[in-house]
Amino acid sequence: MTPTSQRNLLLILELFVVLTSCANLNYSGEALTTRYWDCCKPSCGWKGKAAVNNPVGSCSADEKPISIDAGTGCNGGTAFACSQQQPWAVNDTLSYGFAGVYLTQELVGRSTEDAWCCACYQLDFTSEPLRGKSMIIQASNTAYDINTANRFTLAVPGGNTTSADGCATQYGVSQSVFGQDKEGVATKNDCKNLPESLQSACQWRFDWLQDASYPTANFKRVVCPSEITAKTGCVRNDDVTLAAQLSGNTTQTKNSSAHMTLASIGVAVSAASLAVLLSL
Repeated sequence: MTPTSQRNLLLILELFVVLTSCANLNYSGEALTTRYWDCCKPSCGWKGKAAVNNPVGSCSADEKPISIDAGTGCNGGTAFACSQQQPWAVNDTLSYGFAGVYLTQELVGRSTEDAWCCACYQLDFTSEPLRGKSMIIQASNTAYDINTANRFTLAVPGGNTTSADGCATQYGVSQSVFGQDKEGVATKNDCKNLPESLQSACQWRFDWLQDASYPTANFKRVVCPSEITAKTGCVRNDDVTLAAQLSGNTTQTKNSSAHMTLASIGVAVSAASLAVLLSL
């Protein structure tokens, strides 16, 4: 193979990656949801995690925006989760928020953060007491602790805590204020013990979310609402492509088979081109 052929092959492989990535933007599936709030710098807050305009913003202990390069406060650094990245009710049946996300390789082609960091998803809850309610979340973090199923770990102050003591470090309070490990606070009344900026979201857990544990949901990727991205400062570059796909296919069912068809086109184009190059 000549040097020119090698360069062309690399260009074709890059085109294949672009084609398959675009083909898989409008996907959907089933998932389990859980809760967390550990106060640590979000995993999607580091550079290079995904093709975005900016990583998810982090804050200092006094809730001021901090440099993207600052290390996490859960490991001796000075960057923590920003309190504004918390859930809120839009109305009785819709809420906005943020989550740690994990999606299976079977669904998105790769189980790495570049597939979901800063993407938004609509969760349509399928189990009681949340059936009939929906939530749109942005993936600000990653939930790698369970990697066998699609998962959305909702960021809810007082909804769960960990042994990292990040919240104690950020707010100068006992970690117990945020509840027990893997459970969070026990009652809505306990929310009043949290820092004031987090109390309303803690109460949201008992009001809108009805203190549901491990609710199931159907999910689909959606274009991020500006109300959400305004709180993280992060927008995926491929949201523009997703918007075009959605507007052009409003009458079609969005499922994995449709995307596999598009991906197959990309494979066919790349394979044909590769065959030509290999014959040179």
